[in-house]
Amino acid sequence: MEYRTHKGEELSEIGVGLYALAGVYGKKDVKGFTKMLKDAHALGVTVFDTAEAYRDAESILGETVGPYRDDIFIATKVGIRDGLEPDLSEKYVKAACDESLRKLQTGYIDLYQVHFDDPRTPVEETIGVLNDLVAEGKIRHYGVGHLPAEKVKKYCKKGNLFSILMELSAVSRRSLTTLLPLCRTYNTGGIAFSSTGRGILTGRFDRTSQFEPGDIRNIDPLFQREQLESALRIADTCR
Repeated sequence: MEYRTHKGEELSEIGVGLYALAGVYGKKDVKGFTKMLKDAHALGVTVFDTAEAYRDAESILGETVGPYRDDIFIATKVGIRDGLEPDLSEKYVKAACDESLRKLQTGYIDLYQVHFDDPRTPVEETIGVLNDLVAEGKIRHYGVGHLPAEKVKKYCKKGNLFSILMELSAVSRRSLTTLLPLCRTYNTGGIAFSSTGRGILTGRFDRTSQFEPGDIRNIDPLFQREQLESALRIADTCR
């Protein structure tokens, strides 16, 4: 495993995301996923990413990694959950952080990330509560993801961002020009998600592939018509 150091943190270049535990890729196999988390740790992975919005993913991660909690870097996200509008107010973020700590069975969160934009709450209010949580020792760093580039830039200017979460792969390259430049300008880390293009770069899928009901790839533009053809050509080139 290769590692990189950012703002004093040595992190594995490869991390594991728990989005699948939200059921977005069809039926989830909790037992198999738990085994995968343990295997990843054994192989040297130290970064594990989840969110309050991923149903019971925080609880599953907390229970699984408990024995080696201090050896890993846990990232989770705040601001949205099923049935609620995005909320980044001071009151919501404080309560959500306490709930995530409980589910993760930990006394601190290594990286607490803004998940989606809340246009009703000023950036200054959200940054203020995140700084308070750092001061209280509940979180060690904070970052952002899934925000418009201009809003990300505002967080960079007014806060002390550890990282920017961005979709980035051979079939999704927009972040190369919209978000990565901000990382360089503000000395902020970049965390790429969906680095296999939701699986299309693995070579497992073709034009005839079908997905279970409820799988987001049934509606993902990447798996439709011209974009699918382009993605498959790129996948062939990568192999």
